[in-house]
Amino acid sequence: MRTTKTIYRVFVSLLAALIVAGLASTRAIAQDFEGPDASSGSSLPSLGEGSRGFELETPAEAGAQPIPSSYVLPLPQPVPPFPILLNRSVRRYVSDFMTSPYHLQDTFDRSHPYLQDMVRVLRSYGLPDDLVYLAFAESEFTKQGKGPWQFNSDTAKRFGLRIDNYVDERRDPVMSTKAAAEYLATLHDEAGDDWPMTLVAWNNGDRAINRYWSLRGHNMERFGSRLPRRTRGLMGRFMAVAYIAHHADSYGLTPIKLDDPPAYEMLPVTGGTPLSRVALNHGTTLEHLRELNPALLRDVVPPDEQSYNVRIPVASASAEHVEF
Repeated sequence: MRTTKTIYRVFVSLLAALIVAGLASTRAIAQDFEGPDASSGSSLPSLGEGSRGFELETPAEAGAQPIPSSYVLPLPQPVPPFPILLNRSVRRYVSDFMTSPYHLQDTFDRSHPYLQDMVRVLRSYGLPDDLVYLAFAESEFTKQGKGPWQFNSDTAKRFGLRIDNYVDERRDPVMSTKAAAEYLATLHDEAGDDWPMTLVAWNNGDRAINRYWSLRGHNMERFGSRLPRRTRGLMGRFMAVAYIAHHADSYGLTPIKLDDPPAYEMLPVTGGTPLSRVALNHGTTLEHLRELNPALLRDVVPPDEQSYNVRIPVASASAEHVEF
């Protein structure tokens, strides 16, 4: 009996101790949640002056990288110039071009109406202005056949250009530049921001980066000597044209102005409208519209389109829409 009473007293004492400890813990939790007592002399940091609130990092701030997918336009920012090398090979191409400077001047004149829009597209993809001269090296800025950038049909369609019986957008200087810019920006990323390797891949296909990477070194002439002849030629012509364009005055050529406003406006025209009707309505000629719209293979707006943008000389672009 005495033993039972002793056990009971111990049990009651333990229960009382647990109750006291629980009350103390509850007060501590409440104090942590509500903040320190005003009498303690400290205060919570304010979310007003001198505070940025919670220091939570976004994934980008924490250094996370997006999963590679299709190319995403970078934010507008100053773009470093393309690294033009004036080595022996490039000097030979400069000399070759200047044996017939009038031919090169004709090429520059042919491109002038489109250069401002082409450069604007390159800049929107974070690419240097000088890449516009790659089209000169590829084709002497032709608007015939495969167009200024010389896309094959598969690559052109891959980057959104339309090719059918009515339209070949490879031949349009601005549309094809958008496709070229996306392709070049993608290759530049894959090449680790290495511009010479980017041009090698441009000329030889996406897989060329892996194929030629082991040949890449600090000596560009040695690297160039290991490339296919067509690639060496393209890179030499490109850098020569860019160099001449930067020093046009010194070579007796008209200075190249990349920021001159275009002498045309874009006009949405109803599908199926003959270009002759558009020319008549806007005081221009059919020949002029053909020149400004080289992507149109026939003298008619594609009939399967509800409307299609047609270039109209600035002085003629008075109406907003043309109905057949």
